[in-house]
Amino acid sequence: MKKIGLVRHHRVMEGYPTRGFITAQDIEEWLERYDRSAIDIKPIELDETEWAACFSSDLSRAMQTAESVYEKEIVVTELLRELPFPVLKTKLRLPFFGWVVLARLAAPFNPRIKEQIKEANTRIEILLNQLKMLPHDNILLIGHGGMMLLMRSALKRRGFSGPRFGHPRNGILYVFEKRADR
Repeated sequence: MKKIGLVRHHRVMEGYPTRGFITAQDIEEWLERYDRSAIDIKPIELDETEWAACFSSDLSRAMQTAESVYEKEIVVTELLRELPFPVLKTKLRLPFFGWVVLARLAAPFNPRIKEQIKEANTRIEILLNQLKMLPHDNILLIGHGGMMLLMRSALKRRGFSGPRFGHPRNGILYVFEKRADR
């Protein structure tokens, strides 16, 4: 049986913007702080599986998480890099979660966002094709929430079974398995 474990990086210390109504520029500045922020490293339960290989996104928060849970060599790859937060060019002022909702609603209609999602799905397919060629049965992937949602769909299409999640939690292992006969 082949297993792929997905782990979202540890919680980022830079919290969500909480002050009232903010602009798109405020979101962009917050994203810069978020990308540079320290993470809250806590133990991650990796179950009893002997993970033969570990791949990590090339963003700092994912690499630090991988180093905190995996003692062998870690393969760092941009193929697991997070989707960019879709900042819309507008003069609107909204609460942070209003921006999140607006971005999700705009995604199916915004050509730039659609292209970013398509590109992320292509990266996932490239990575899964590379993993298929490895002799290992148990592979750990450390990445980001948005990519984990896309990865889950890609693994399901390839015959893996695993947990459902709407918003993957930080520092939690989600295991997907595929029987050898599939």
